[in-house]
Amino acid sequence: MFQALGTHGPELSPTMGLVLDLILLSTAFLLLSAPKRRSIHDVMLMATLVLSVSLLRVVMQPLPNIQPVTVACLLVGAQLGARRGAAFAVMVAMLSNFIMGDGWWTIFQAIGWASVAVVGANATLVLDGVYNLRRTCIAAIGTAFMFDFIVSLSIIDGTFGVVDFMLYLLNGIPFDVLHAVGNIAFAVWFGAWFASILEEQPTRETLDTTVMEGYGIDA
Repeated sequence: MFQALGTHGPELSPTMGLVLDLILLSTAFLLLSAPKRRSIHDVMLMATLVLSVSLLRVVMQPLPNIQPVTVACLLVGAQLGARRGAAFAVMVAMLSNFIMGDGWWTIFQAIGWASVAVVGANATLVLDGVYNLRRTCIAAIGTAFMFDFIVSLSIIDGTFGVVDFMLYLLNGIPFDVLHAVGNIAFAVWFGAWFASILEEQPTRETLDTTVMEGYGIDA
């Protein structure tokens, strides 16, 4: 099941890695399932976002704890809702770790970024199409520490005592700060642009309803 101890807990055997990926993929599918049918545009947008952000994370791997995924999850949650934001988070964690290395920590990263997306969905980062940079930066700082704490839980394997875990958290503070600073940079750098491409497009059903209401037609 486990092969070795990684930075954030045990690495998985190939079989367990496959099982983990299937669980994460099923979770993302369930989160994306909804009563209303998604358009091809929605599906392509989500696929493009997942691939692009996953690749960006892989490319930026040499930088210590600079996580472009965190701000992306905040804004996807803010613009597309908590369910799709969480699905985005799970798929990015799964795909990027498939390249960078799967482990027990992948579950905690998926949970952490899904939690970030839920925060974004409830933080009013974009209101009436206007991107709120100040509020996004505040959320970006808070979720950096929240995400890092959630991922730190993956190190608990029965051999860590409370004191050991607290020391582990204290030693990680410089990396948490780097994560927060990186988040602010991403929020300033591409936040407004990223939020704009996530703006919801009206579905055919919405357009039909609007036309019917405009002409006073009662279905």
